[in-house]
Amino acid sequence: MDGIHDLGGKQGFGPVVTEQHEPPFHEPWEGRVHGISLTGSFGPGFRHAIEQMGAVEYLTTSYYEHWLHSIVERAVRNGRFTRAELEEWERRIAAGEDAPTRNDPEQAAEVRTWFGPEAEAPERYQAAPPRHASGDRVQVVRILPSGHTRCPGYLRGATGVVESVHAPQPLLDVFENEDGRVQPEAWYTVAFDAADLWQLDEPGHRVLVDLWESHLEEEPG
Repeated sequence: MDGIHDLGGKQGFGPVVTEQHEPPFHEPWEGRVHGISLTGSFGPGFRHAIEQMGAVEYLTTSYYEHWLHSIVERAVRNGRFTRAELEEWERRIAAGEDAPTRNDPEQAAEVRTWFGPEAEAPERYQAAPPRHASGDRVQVVRILPSGHTRCPGYLRGATGVVESVHAPQPLLDVFENEDGRVQPEAWYTVAFDAADLWQLDEPGHRVLVDLWESHLEEEPG
């Protein structure tokens, strides 16, 4: 994915300013959007929908506004509601009508099990054996796929060392771009020397990135 949405590792934007004792949500609506996103059924493509925002809109809206955009876009695309219905509710609420509410204790109880000790074990997937082993030197592909990819742009062509190999999981590039198609692949935690990626005042740092099989060249250059 080439665009303003892939800011990770980009230089020239100044330091990342952290907020001391930052709360999980700055406004109540952010928590609602988070909950709706986790519990609603809007179809795949969560991140890809965000990456289809225009550059100005993306840079002038907040983190959870991006989430809300994704919910709306996928919900409309998958027939959960229409834009006309959404605009009608916006008009009614702006005119003073209360927003509709729904209480479903059974669904609330089920959602709680997703995050507790009763949570189901992750699904296991079958895929081709991994091409690399811990300690192997690997090179990241130079050309990333169009649409969404989990491979950061700043790693294109970079060489690193496999720290660990993990059991297959769906390649999220395919899942996001192709309406939920599952293509399991082995994935790796790969270590990169930060000085190979950026000009640094203090060398000696390493960057660990999780990459799928498709993100690595067949033969390191």
